[in-house]
Amino acid sequence: MYPRGASLLEHSQEDGEQETNETAAGGGEEDGFADDPVAEANAWLPSSLGFSFFTDARSIEVRCDASRYVTHREGGRRSWQRQPRLATKSTVTVEEREPISVLDGHGRLHVRWRPFAEGHLVTCVLANAHEEEESPHKDRDLMLFQVGVEATTIEGRIREYPSTRLNSRDQEEQELRVQYRDVVTRAVGHGCAVEWDDGTEQDKVTTVRAQVMPRQVVAHIKPDGPKDLLVLNLKHLSRPELSADELRAGLDAFVLGYREWFDTQRAQATNLPSWAAAPAVRILNRVKTTLDRMTSGVEVLTAPTPSGEAARAAFRLANRAMALQMLHSRPELAGRRRRRDGDVLELTEPDEDYAWHPFQLAYFLLVVESLMKPEHEDRKTVDLIWFPTGGGKTEAYLLTACFEILWRRLRFGADGGGTAVLSRYTLSLLTTQQFQRTATAICALEYIRRGNDGALPHDLGQEPISIGLWVGKETTPNKISDAEDELATLKQMSEPDDRFLLERCPWCGTEIVPERPGHDRDFGIKADGVTTSFFCPRDNCSFHERLPVSVVDEQIYQQPPTFVLGTVDKFARLAWEPRAGNLFGKDGRRAPSLVIQDELHLLAGPLGTTVGLYETAILELCAWRGTVPKVIASTATIRRSQDQIRGLYGRPAQLFPPSGLAAGQSYFASPDEDKPGRLYVGVMAQGHTASTSTVHVGAAALQAPKDICDDDTLRDAYWTTVAYHNSLRELGRTVTIARDDIPARLEHLTMDATRRRRLDDDSVVELTSNIPRAAQPRLLERLGKKFKERGSVSFLATTNMLSVGVDVPRLGLMVMNGQPKTTSEYIQATSRVGRRDVPGLIVTLFRSTKPRDRSHYESFGVYHRALYRHVEPTSVTPWSLPSRNRALHAVLTILVRHGLGLNAEDKAGDILDHADGIARIRDLIVDHVRRADLEEADAAAEELDHLIETWQQEARSARGEGGRLYYQSQGRSYTALLTDFGKQGGIWETAQSMRNVDRECVVRVKGT
Repeated sequence: MYPRGASLLEHSQEDGEQETNETAAGGGEEDGFADDPVAEANAWLPSSLGFSFFTDARSIEVRCDASRYVTHREGGRRSWQRQPRLATKSTVTVEEREPISVLDGHGRLHVRWRPFAEGHLVTCVLANAHEEEESPHKDRDLMLFQVGVEATTIEGRIREYPSTRLNSRDQEEQELRVQYRDVVTRAVGHGCAVEWDDGTEQDKVTTVRAQVMPRQVVAHIKPDGPKDLLVLNLKHLSRPELSADELRAGLDAFVLGYREWFDTQRAQATNLPSWAAAPAVRILNRVKTTLDRMTSGVEVLTAPTPSGEAARAAFRLANRAMALQMLHSRPELAGRRRRRDGDVLELTEPDEDYAWHPFQLAYFLLVVESLMKPEHEDRKTVDLIWFPTGGGKTEAYLLTACFEILWRRLRFGADGGGTAVLSRYTLSLLTTQQFQRTATAICALEYIRRGNDGALPHDLGQEPISIGLWVGKETTPNKISDAEDELATLKQMSEPDDRFLLERCPWCGTEIVPERPGHDRDFGIKADGVTTSFFCPRDNCSFHERLPVSVVDEQIYQQPPTFVLGTVDKFARLAWEPRAGNLFGKDGRRAPSLVIQDELHLLAGPLGTTVGLYETAILELCAWRGTVPKVIASTATIRRSQDQIRGLYGRPAQLFPPSGLAAGQSYFASPDEDKPGRLYVGVMAQGHTASTSTVHVGAAALQAPKDICDDDTLRDAYWTTVAYHNSLRELGRTVTIARDDIPARLEHLTMDATRRRRLDDDSVVELTSNIPRAAQPRLLERLGKKFKERGSVSFLATTNMLSVGVDVPRLGLMVMNGQPKTTSEYIQATSRVGRRDVPGLIVTLFRSTKPRDRSHYESFGVYHRALYRHVEPTSVTPWSLPSRNRALHAVLTILVRHGLGLNAEDKAGDILDHADGIARIRDLIVDHVRRADLEEADAAAEELDHLIETWQQEARSARGEGGRLYYQSQGRSYTALLTDFGKQGGIWETAQSMRNVDRECVVRVKGT
């Protein structure tokens, strides 16, 4: 703690820091209260720290301790000598009002008692007793170091700290209070964090203490439930001879365990306090609904009917496909890329111990009835799978997708072909990572369909089971002719990139594009201007002739893949692209019947609002012939999912697995007590700039793996320091620091040059949107390299691109530069480290000038013990006036173009001949609005009528002049319906992507 009135400019210059302006230093209102010790804790150079708590005691014992250093000068050099540690115990009663001198006069203890309810709110603050003017040239002699403050109640206890949250009328907030009833706030810090020992009896807390560098371990959430049931084993479930009765017996035993847990929860609810009764009923009702649906799922799956037989066949083959997917995802096969002539392990049979986590099988049982019965009421329920990052959500919905693909073909024959599944992601990096995993599952299905896995008792059709990646032209070529040019360019490059995105064979791992220039046979791409396809360059691979993969838009439209995987913004192209409607049922085939949305929590704000509008068109196109699609989604962090999903899809939602009466306990998930959790450490370097704290913490993080041990496994886990940032501007500053200041700081950390960490420019990389899309897969591959391998990364500066779906198991250390804007981002980002065997370490650098950072720092312990409770609700308003003005006409255009079949460019004017179809579309959209946002329904209907009238008038005008109305501009002499934002030549400005959903304008500032 600095002496009061310490000079910011002097200290920053002496420490070699940049000059900090007054705004950054904190010229806030609180800095003006020099006599308020709490305000002094919030100053740029703090001279106090303390905490507040609520107690029913009338006296407390406060322990203060600190250290001092005295300046010595010898021969023009300064040194500081540590003095004996100071410690003082003081008993303070409710009647005392005056400050107490402590620490041999070097400190002053302020205790303020304020009556509240049945006790007092007590604020304890330890302040530096010295003024800056006392020793202007030796002010460090006046500072107090390693300060500690601890308060213990006498004949009383520390109660829960008052909060408006305790009286919330929000139902979800009430339920969270029940589930987190064991996480109680006892105190809040002032210029520091606070800790206390809950012990076995929480109401007996009597002591709180200040914590300058707070630490909190956050336990991993592990999949839980029965582990020894045979019905979880994939080999068992894929046995052809498995009878319906045997399957039913196994699944009934599985569901019985959940039922017994539910009965236990109901018994526990009787012991809850009265305020928890109503929220507990709502919590248990959701569990009961899940239990009932799982029971029904078992019944339809094992029914002695033709439908049940087809479902069991699809379920058996889906399990076989997922077993093959798990086998071929191993590092010995497709889990790692290898050269065409490199060794590959010959494995054909999956391990016998491959098994589902109970929640994955339970999720399938939850949704299977709504997949089999389009008329079932749960068909319109969005089943949201909620599980912490890395828990296995992807495999859960891949099983569901495999079943749906097989079920359609077994139930409907050739008509069950075409595109069965639409899967969307929000980030292109996430999309391409999931693309590789999903492609392995699709290859497994195609391997089975072709009979390579043995003779099939059921025909799966002649149409290949395939996957298509539908993303922007900056990621993959959109045209077949472009693909031919790109391939020619690729073969001439000295370092070929992954511009076709499929980096390795999804079946054996052979690289599709070699790392270095090679022969034509090393490239697994064919592009001749007529067609484009992938094949595995390895001669003995099952997919040497052709891989069931497409990435070129034209190819996807010509031959719609079974599984279409894309970014959400790509679906804006439906308004512009005449052939895109082929994805929704071509040549009499069924439309997509399963829609998957991963990382649902990212569909918030402007992006989520725009996506919500386009979802209307997508879902109605899928349901155009009467079969409503099933929507499933996954997320690791979400609040108020019902509201968000109703806004996005106009449908009710069910969260799975529903939590029980305690947070993190849902029968299918529980805190992992056998594995170390992630350790979060908070650092708020008060009196120092953000750059200085980044240099010191970054250098220490880099040097530590060299110092702490010689075990290569442990050293590798913490070798790569991940520096996470909330903006590109902050990241740019850190990259410069990592290449200049941090290497210089490393030289000061150790005198032994042989133990000193070296930081080369090549080992400092960034993962941001600035990195070319084609280079990102190679960067992710570098991140996976161990520290002794050539090309390994020492320092990774990244933004939120890392926080979603990027899985690099070896990462264990993160420096978080500032508190992210949302708790969901904080959870997602920090869960990228410590995902496997080594516990993760996250050091969060809080900015003392940012009130939000300070608030998180001062409540560090409670915040991290209940992270998911603090996730902010997401907001989407697709039917608000600004959103309708921007894209309602696009929804109308998509449904007319692909629903009524008026998809050709010159058929925009033919709506005059389809009055009944237009009326149907109008009613479909208005009905959707009523389900999603009833208050906006009338206004949306009125605006929709106006849009239809405008379109019809333009069509009549064009027809009256002997011309035709086009969708896109064909030149000045033609009338067009659509035009790009900011361009002339069309009636409606229409987005081609949902990514840029905010308008830009020029601001001109005139000086005086």
